[in-house]
Amino acid sequence: MRIPYGFNLTSIGTLEIKENETEIVRLIFDYYLAGASLGKVVDMLYKKQITSPTGKAKWTRAAVDHLLSNSKYIAVVGFELFTEVQFAKSARCNIDYDKAGSPRRSTRYVSPSML
Repeated sequence: MRIPYGFNLTSIGTLEIKENETEIVRLIFDYYLAGASLGKVVDMLYKKQITSPTGKAKWTRAAVDHLLSNSKYIAVVGFELFTEVQFAKSARCNIDYDKAGSPRRSTRYVSPSML
């Protein structure tokens, strides 16, 4: 199990919040909720020289996406902000579902060669 960014594993096996990283977690949530894409959040973190959870200079979109989706961050950002971000994520998703419940892209593109 990987320890989520902003948390420490205690000697008794529970997670505790790293106070020095809570502002970064809140910044990521606030920036995304303000309308920034995952890529823009990654760029912002890189410009501020905030290293990724794995210690690399640049975060990945997947790492930011996982952070925004992880319910453990309710303890850091609060239930309301976490819920707002989940609604924003689902509203921005370009995957639609057909009547059978199968995922499909909501926009269909036609190849110019088919016209």
